[in-house]
Amino acid sequence: MQRTRIMTWKCLLNHFRDDKRGTVAVVFGAAAIPLAIAASIAVDMANSSEIKAQLQAAADTAVLAAATRLGVNASESDKEAIALSTFYANLSDTVESELNSSPVVDVDFPSQTVSMTVSVNTNPVLGAFVTDEIALSVTSAATVSPGTPICMMALNPTAEKSINIQGTADLIADGCAVHVNSNDADKALYQTGTGTGTADSFCVKGGYMGTNFEPDPYHCYVEADPIAEQFASDWAYENIDSKPCNYSNLPQINTDETTVTVLQPGVYCGGVNIKKGIVELVDGGLYVFRDGPLDVQAHATLKGEEVAIVFDGDDTTRLVTQAGADIITSARTTGSFRGLAFAQHPSSVPASENLVIGGGEIEINGIMYFPKQPLKVTGNGDIGTNAAQFAIIADTISIEGNGQLRIKIGQNYATTGLPDLPQAQEVVYLLE
Repeated sequence: MQRTRIMTWKCLLNHFRDDKRGTVAVVFGAAAIPLAIAASIAVDMANSSEIKAQLQAAADTAVLAAATRLGVNASESDKEAIALSTFYANLSDTVESELNSSPVVDVDFPSQTVSMTVSVNTNPVLGAFVTDEIALSVTSAATVSPGTPICMMALNPTAEKSINIQGTADLIADGCAVHVNSNDADKALYQTGTGTGTADSFCVKGGYMGTNFEPDPYHCYVEADPIAEQFASDWAYENIDSKPCNYSNLPQINTDETTVTVLQPGVYCGGVNIKKGIVELVDGGLYVFRDGPLDVQAHATLKGEEVAIVFDGDDTTRLVTQAGADIITSARTTGSFRGLAFAQHPSSVPASENLVIGGGEIEINGIMYFPKQPLKVTGNGDIGTNAAQFAIIADTISIEGNGQLRIKIGQNYATTGLPDLPQAQEVVYLLE
């Protein structure tokens, strides 16, 4: 009996040893955990790749948008805001929820570059088989290639005929661009008659009317006033508001045409009227005309090298040059008001436009800057033909008569002391 039991147990043990039917189940059970880990890694890699691609696309779009606006004004926060708003607008809510910090935006004005870095820690899709989180980071940068400097700008944001070319007058922007900020839908830029406008480009925020433009105008952004910050700083530095009148209500200058009268630097109140003769300004001088016009008439000449001529005061304060007058001046190349040949404070708005009438020799090297004042250029003859660097920035600009107005800004204009000017037709592209 005992022997039979022993034999039965031995048979059972041997049978269990030789039975292969449970092997697959045992092996599969042992391999289940590594297979699950591998599957989670694959899913997490695919998910991370999708998140990173979305982050990269959003960052690329953001820096391109900010760089497009980079040349328009000098506000770093503006560019950062554009980059951030564009980034988030191109991101899904799901990916945005994964962000552990705001993107870092850097605006480098000297190199005209906007860059963005984005970091995110994502949670693994299938839990913490391998890691608690996955760190991702993308970087993008865009830059603006140099364009053509703008040598004529009309700053008024809404005016009809903000730049107005009439009659047989010709505007020639030699190697530079013309820009109009007005958003008037039909006539922000206007040309009528046989007069022509020729420039490297015509850029207008609103609409235009006229057929004698070469090339045809195109639509573009508003450009910020490129001189405003420098002008305000120089005005405060020279403490012009507190300067007393050095000369008041001078008698008319009326000598023979070859006699030279020297005007000393200072503040001239009540206007200066030059009827005949040569008036020389002291080289490097600062001249302030307050509460009255600087009026240069037909047989008079105004001359000065590296001088700053600024206007301030009531509605009688303006520049007037009559037909046949000669204006031969150049702006300072260093110091306060550098690059500004004639400039008017924004609060000083004359009842009549600043007026330049051709027919004499008009050679102004530098910028005519009338940010809140209209400028009218009219008459016969050529204006600006012999100037090396000549630009006009005004609230509105009217070009009439049958003469020719030539403005020019060379690519190397900064070496002549002119302040930085905005550029037209820049090309924006990704760096990385």
